Amino acid sequence: MTTGKPDESRPGRTGRRLHRADLRIEAWAPTREECVAEAVRALVGSFLGRTVLPATATVSFDVTGATDAELLRAVLHSVILRLTLVNEIPMLTRVRPTVTGLRVRYDMVDAGAIVPAGALPKAVSTHPVRCERTRRGWWCSARIDV
Repeated sequence: MTTGKPDESRPGRTGRRLHRADLRIEAWAPTREECVAEAVRALVGSFLGRTVLPATATVSFDVTGATDAELLRAVLHSVILRLTLVNEIPMLTRVRPTVTGLRVRYDMVDAGAIVPAGALPKAVSTHPVRCERTRRGWWCSARIDV
């Protein structure tokens, strides 16, 4: 049985436990598409602070999903992938609906041109991602592993 505590019955044993940090982002807006774009701004703002740089490239792509939460997860995941694999960060995000999901357009900057103001994101957490309509518009939240 694991209690989460070190096994003190075995003197001289060593060990360690990794506790990954996470970040919770929330966003809200009148439309689902604006809300997803705000969530991207929240994610990027968590490590960029208020830094604004001119775009060096534009990237457009479609995401699909069975639910609004799946669409949000896919868009947030795309930010982390671009940062990790291509070393680019979206400075401006535009989102519009498609028949099967969302069309996302990023105005990108080279990540090498910035000094991070916070921890870089590693992944969208396995915690529930939420994107839902409220009485006042749309609201979404996600946990990000940093």
